[in-house]
This record gives sequence, C-alpha cells and structure tokens, in this order.
Amino acid sequence: MRSRFEIRAQRELEIDGYFVDYKMRPSRITRGYNTDYWNLFDLIAWKPGILRFISIKGKSCPAKHKRDLALFKLPKGCTSELWRYDKQLNDKRKIRRKITVYE
Repeated sequence: MRSRFEIRAQRELEIDGYFVDYKMRPSRITRGYNTDYWNLFDLIAWKPGILRFISIKGKSCPAKHKRDLALFKLPKGCTSELWRYDKQLNDKRKIRRKITVYE
C-alpha cells in the first residue's frame, strides 16, 4: 500500500507534465523485497530532458537517509530530491511540502 504522501506527490508531478513511475508493493508472501528504487527513492519522474529521483518522507527524516541521498551518485542531468510533508503550525489541517535537492 502506498502512502498518501506518495500519491499526493505523484499527482502534483503529473499536473506539472511529468511521467511518474513507482515500484509496486509485493504481496505478503514475498519477503526481503525492496519497495523503493535502490532502497532510497519512492518515485521517478521524467519529462523530456529532466529525470528526477524523489524520496518522500512524512514529518521526520533520519539523518542516515539524508546522508545516503547526498552520497548517491547519479548520471549527469539527473537530480535526487527529498520531499518532506508536514502540517503547518498555524493550521493543522493544511500540509506543506519542503524540497531538498541533491545534484
């Protein structure tokens, strides 16, 4: 089952004209299967000339995950991004997105 943040991010990217791919979650029978690309990225977004590898987190993100994203080597012209979603302080019903880009 995909998180609501992954689904929301996919919709936002598709509105911007990206083609988005994600890994299917395995059934319960399959064990040890990675549900992310390279165990880091939830989505891959593509538009002619642009390829984005996106990791999506809720309110917090472990320091190890940030470090792994920064150290992950991508081909030229690709970006790895960390998208964090959390609630706004003044209105708990609204969710904001913060993006960190690693090139």
